[in-house]
Amino acid sequence: MKRINIAVHIARLAFFSLIFLLIFFIFYGIKELIIPITIAFLLSLMLNPFVFFFESLGIPRLISVILTLLGLALVIYIGIYLILPLILEQFYKINEFIKYVVNNLPELIEKLKQKYDYLPLDNPDFIQNNFKWIFDLIVNPIKAIPVFDVLPNLITFAIITPILLFIFMLEGDAIYQYLMSLVPNRFFEMTLMITYNIRNGITSYLKGLLIQIFILAIILIPGLMIIGLPYGIILGAFGALINIVPYVGPVLGFVPIVTVALISDISLVPLSVLIFGIAQLVDNVFTQPVILARSVNVHPVIAILALITFQKWLGIIGMVLAIPLAGIIIMTIQTMYKSLKAFDII
Repeated sequence: MKRINIAVHIARLAFFSLIFLLIFFIFYGIKELIIPITIAFLLSLMLNPFVFFFESLGIPRLISVILTLLGLALVIYIGIYLILPLILEQFYKINEFIKYVVNNLPELIEKLKQKYDYLPLDNPDFIQNNFKWIFDLIVNPIKAIPVFDVLPNLITFAIITPILLFIFMLEGDAIYQYLMSLVPNRFFEMTLMITYNIRNGITSYLKGLLIQIFILAIILIPGLMIIGLPYGIILGAFGALINIVPYVGPVLGFVPIVTVALISDISLVPLSVLIFGIAQLVDNVFTQPVILARSVNVHPVIAILALITFQKWLGIIGMVLAIPLAGIIIMTIQTMYKSLKAFDII
């Protein structure tokens, strides 16, 4: 009968307990930095192909990382100084438009009756009160945000995120190799497969989302501008961005477009619906099955459960991340099960 060495088991238990305790304190200490760490990590995954491209030309990694970050800075600069003012102007105009509609709804309804000989509503005062209630429900929480409490965090994130991004891009592979060297040989292959699939899955999904947003934007924004819909740029951009929220995103993007068309010029409603329908047709027939389905494959029932769960935890951000996170969790469980089964551990 094999003799059990209690001292060895106690030492082993103490060793792993200290490791888990250290990990706990590390994560507890950096919980406030989860957002910049996550942003930096995701950006590093997206920008690494550019670093690899420069390295393939014989450029040292440090210079390759700097060139990639300079390119990112140039894109941000163009966005801030060329595109952002136009978006802010559209935001200001649409905000004034919403206030005008809320305050003058009965008169607008009466004009619709006279112009189109159509009675859309019998009680405009009731609808006006509800419009104000909905408007206050959306705007008041934004106004109630403690700016002076949030501002320090934003400044901290703006400083820390680029530093973390630079470290991840420069030393990410070395950190990954060091962590992999700590994995016992028995579980090395399983861990390697899991981390490889997770990195590839996240990268593919992010690329797919960017392609999805770009395709929808080049359909919605020019389309709405061509038909003459007011605020077509901001409405098209919003429709393209909010579409990344599964299931409910298209509805949230459709309602503002039709509402503005209905109030500004009812003849624009069919054209607006047509433009949005074309965008959704392309998205459902091409983008999602061809591009996004390659990166994440989740059963619809699991997807709905994931949406409900992550929305409760993280709000709108959780809804965006629900599908890829659910896919990663399922893939990890499947890989671990096959590997542990092969080693007769389970």
